[in-house]
Amino acid sequence: MRFPWQRRTIEPEPVEYPIVVEHLTKRFGDFLAVNDVSFHVNAGEVYGWLGPNGAGKTTTIRMLLGLMAPTSGRARVLGYDPATQTKAMQEHVGYMSQLFTLYEDLTAAENIRFYGLAYGLSRQMLRRRQEEIIAMAGLEGRENELTAHLSGGWKQRLALGCAIVHNPRVIFLDEPTAGVDPISRREFWGLIYAMAKKGITILVTTHYMDEAELCQ
Repeated sequence: MRFPWQRRTIEPEPVEYPIVVEHLTKRFGDFLAVNDVSFHVNAGEVYGWLGPNGAGKTTTIRMLLGLMAPTSGRARVLGYDPATQTKAMQEHVGYMSQLFTLYEDLTAAENIRFYGLAYGLSRQMLRRRQEEIIAMAGLEGRENELTAHLSGGWKQRLALGCAIVHNPRVIFLDEPTAGVDPISRREFWGLIYAMAKKGITILVTTHYMDEAELCQ
């Protein structure tokens, strides 16, 4: 018997490109936010998107996540149509926003457990993933500390851990290094490439030229 909150185990069909975007356009009234965007991303690729505020990066990611319907054009993520197959797709996709969507009145461990249960992980799997994420974030000994008391770099790595707690195959990182110090930025990019080496496909937006040059 599977309870409603437990994770499904249906894997998506193999696809040539995990992310495909064709002539994607988004209008808000007379304002053109995304103008006829087309691209595709290979499996295991770190795909960078460089641009200033207002360029349409976040709007495009929201359409790829199924949080916003496009005005025209089409997209596929792992073969799913984000506009019509959002729920099935989200089980295999991770998202980290620039605002670090963590609950600051919870501890680091509690944040991980909250997101793990929201994604439907079994308690056994969640215990293992919690240990892995605490180690990845360098939070050993601080897992029971309130998130509000953590530094920007630790919050950044914890937010990434919460975004990948369910082992997604595609990850969207929307300006994930904004507002953190250069050392934390460099360490974070080490985590990005470690994930890519495991075959995870990553789309990352950034304001920084040096970060864009790190992408493939």
